[in-house]
Amino acid sequence: MMKSRTKLCLLFCTMCLLALRVHASDNLVGRVVDEQRQPVSFASVYVENNPMQGTVTDTEGIFVLDSIARHDKIIVSFIGFRTLEMRFKKIPTDTILVQMQEQPILLSETQVVKEKKNISKRRKKKNLLNDVYAQLLHDIPAENHFYKVVSDYAIYNDNEIAAFEELSGKIVEMPGKGYRGVDSVQLSPQWVKRYRHPDTRQRLDGIEERLRKDKNAERIQLIDSSAFVHRVLWGGDIKWMFKELKGKVSKWESAENDSCLVLTYKDNRNFLGILKINLELNLILDPYSYRIQKQSQSFQLEANIPFGYKLNADQLAILKTVILTSDDIEKFRLKRVFADVKRNIIYETVDNQVYVEEKNIVSKIKMVDNKQHELDFHQTGLMKVLSASSSGVSAFTKEELQQPYELIIKE
Repeated sequence: MMKSRTKLCLLFCTMCLLALRVHASDNLVGRVVDEQRQPVSFASVYVENNPMQGTVTDTEGIFVLDSIARHDKIIVSFIGFRTLEMRFKKIPTDTILVQMQEQPILLSETQVVKEKKNISKRRKKKNLLNDVYAQLLHDIPAENHFYKVVSDYAIYNDNEIAAFEELSGKIVEMPGKGYRGVDSVQLSPQWVKRYRHPDTRQRLDGIEERLRKDKNAERIQLIDSSAFVHRVLWGGDIKWMFKELKGKVSKWESAENDSCLVLTYKDNRNFLGILKINLELNLILDPYSYRIQKQSQSFQLEANIPFGYKLNADQLAILKTVILTSDDIEKFRLKRVFADVKRNIIYETVDNQVYVEEKNIVSKIKMVDNKQHELDFHQTGLMKVLSASSSGVSAFTKEELQQPYELIIKE
């Protein structure tokens, strides 16, 4: 009799545990909209610290997140909107409505500068620039850095999404190992979620094919547009850039208040009227330690290319910053190019070392061919760091770089 009761108790306990397990993990269905109740397509929805357990919304803003446990923190994010965090004591059985608020992707550095008083009379700019550079060398060591990241990148044409990619992967940043001492970056995707409008698919496939034929493709890991685009979003070594520019003392201005020190670099160039560029770089620093907190860049380009004119190497290098090559210019018979690119980096300090926390970019490009046909498009990109480390980090092996990743095509 006792044995029978014991077996019944064990059976009852097992059934209770199974029931709890079933109710503790369930699917979450929702619809993501903006402030005008319009659907937000391709928004990322995932469990915090586990982007592999995630999805993206469809064209109607609908998502289904599988196997959600109670008290999981759900993250909803998309370029140009405030990131949302949600927790549920009980997983809703009905479709939930998630409303996102717009947030400009760019940092409002101009407001910071307006509040500052000029300090050029109190401190020699040259000494200040040297002190800031020394602090950068101290805070951002020369050893390899490892980052786990999620990244969104979208191309818009006439305000419609022409292509979109979401990527989760790992980055190894190797200071000073690239061309002319620039940081070398390796990116190993774990999964890529991709949408491409049929009209843009052919051109992007052409880019991939060209990258595969690149004789340096293996060395710089330009496997396809996924790795290429997201590596471009990551690129830009602040130590190398500052070293190149700090000697041009007259182009720098400094200002500060109690909360931050701002260094601003401005440069305008005109290449015989054929190519004009405006560059502005803002560094937001701690006013006492000079430790970097934020960085913003603004770059405007205007090219007027006479018929039959061959651009020189310097001019082509500038156009390459907006992903245009001499082959593109000849193939599409480009006559005029206008570009406006803005980029920001937010840094985080952990154990007296400075790591990247977030990078974002917005670019608007207009191209006109010799028959006055115009193409307007803009791009937005956002890369967030989930974790970072500089302890015992080695470069990826060839086998690791060639490891296939999960590709999810969104129609």
